[in-house]
Amino acid sequence: MATCCRWALPLVFLAAAAIAAEPSSDDRTLLAADAARAQAMVAGDAVALERLLADDLSYGHSDGRVQGKQELLQALLGGKMRYRKLAADETAARLYGCAGIVTARAVAEVETPERTLSLVLRYTATYVWRADHWALVAYQSVRLP
Repeated sequence: MATCCRWALPLVFLAAAAIAAEPSSDDRTLLAADAARAQAMVAGDAVALERLLADDLSYGHSDGRVQGKQELLQALLGGKMRYRKLAADETAARLYGCAGIVTARAVAEVETPERTLSLVLRYTATYVWRADHWALVAYQSVRLP
């Protein structure tokens, strides 16, 4: 019994810290974070993207390529890829404690040095609550006909 009591107090403090750091239970904050991410990608806003994209991001494009945060930022900010448009609709958000999932349909225009693509996508974006904001940790999209 003494062993259990030794662990009880630290667990209480950990639980209290987790509750204090929890995001709002309002899924609108998650949808707003996803919209801010899309806007930052179109604007090429490095400061906003640095905050909105988790360091351990896995970003799966509709063509099957997967990029980490640094590779994605280099492509977006270095001219290899530019989102001219990224407009989501049919958005839905689900919260799971300190994680959240956004699903949506999006119309995108992506410019590369070789071509400009107009795409209709369905995507799933997974966010985690980091300190005081939502950060994208995983993204996957598929092209719709």
